[in-house]
Amino acid sequence: MSEDEHPARKVVVVGARSARQGTGPFIARAFDQLGADVCAVVGTSSLTNEQALDSLRSEQGIHCRAYTDLEEAIAAEQPDAVAICSPYPFHAEQLALVAASGCHCLVEKPLVWPCDEADLEKLVSEFSQRDLLLQMVTQWPGTLGAFTELHGAPAEPVTDFAMRLSPISIGPDMVPDSAPHFISLLQALVGPGECLQVTIQRPRDDALIVACDYVHDTGTTRAQLLLETCEQRPRPAWYQINQQRVDRVVELPQYIQQLVAEDRTVTLSDPLEGVVKHFMDSLAAGKATHSKQLLQGHRNLLQLAAAWPENR
Repeated sequence: MSEDEHPARKVVVVGARSARQGTGPFIARAFDQLGADVCAVVGTSSLTNEQALDSLRSEQGIHCRAYTDLEEAIAAEQPDAVAICSPYPFHAEQLALVAASGCHCLVEKPLVWPCDEADLEKLVSEFSQRDLLLQMVTQWPGTLGAFTELHGAPAEPVTDFAMRLSPISIGPDMVPDSAPHFISLLQALVGPGECLQVTIQRPRDDALIVACDYVHDTGTTRAQLLLETCEQRPRPAWYQINQQRVDRVVELPQYIQQLVAEDRTVTLSDPLEGVVKHFMDSLAAGKATHSKQLLQGHRNLLQLAAAWPENR
């Protein structure tokens, strides 16, 4: 880590071009707006790097260098942290490299996929044993404050929870694409738990209904994740805690996000900026990697994915 008072002074972003649904440009913008130096991006080719650099310059005012090799980028730039926003099949290799290089890491969801629990435990321990911070991008818990403004604090006990998301994928990829958000909200609402009695229904090729009992220290929450493919932004999304529902509404072209409950509306602060701020604040406070939470979330993702008919 650099000796500058800010622990995330230099950041490398992997996957800073948004081809279809990537968050890389928005993560880079958030780091920049929060005072970090986005010193470099890593892409798959010179062409995609030029596209990423042009976009960051023109849209975000970020001027940085580009590499096609993450190890080379880290060696040349000596960053304090790396943000991994690449497609998730590449996460395992990139996370191992970031940990070995001694950098903190913010990684897009899912943390790693495919990956069994034992392999992930070894990977996460590479960060914790080196006193490096590893956090995952799951922005939906950051909307619970707006939910409280609309409905008041969620009534206890939380007996029922439902969520609707709209991934661009079809078929089994819909689960790792979307379920980490579902799991992160359950963890934020009722604490650590386990997804049991999982079922998946597929009413159409482009729709899934994932249901489970989320068993936690204070009881059981009946949980349901509704997924319908949607390729165009903004993508429909809502969640419901017990009988209280909020819908996410996006105003274009500014991409202003709001939570709506009937005739009441609360404007959301940029959820991704909230994730990045939490990461930077955690670094400043010297917080450790929350290994148990990461591993539990992945274990639940495995449980949900295993209910896919072809996996049973």
